[in-house]
Amino acid sequence: MKYQLNLTALRCPIPILSAKKALKNLDKNDELMLILNLESAVENFSIFAKENSVALVEQYYASEKEFIVILKK
Repeated sequence: MKYQLNLTALRCPIPILSAKKALKNLDKNDELMLILNLESAVENFSIFAKENSVALVEQYYASEKEFIVILKK
């Protein structure tokens, strides 16, 4: 299944902690789309994916203020 989590109102490290908590509740092969503000985006979640053994499926800019990261458990 695919899930979405809007974390744009949060500042680091809360988006990382929220994503980690959400992933615990997902089944294998589920995807989690994270909507982030630019402060907590690129570097943090590529490292997060490696450290938590999840696949970084895609990441892209949705707008000037939002960045999308898709993780697969």
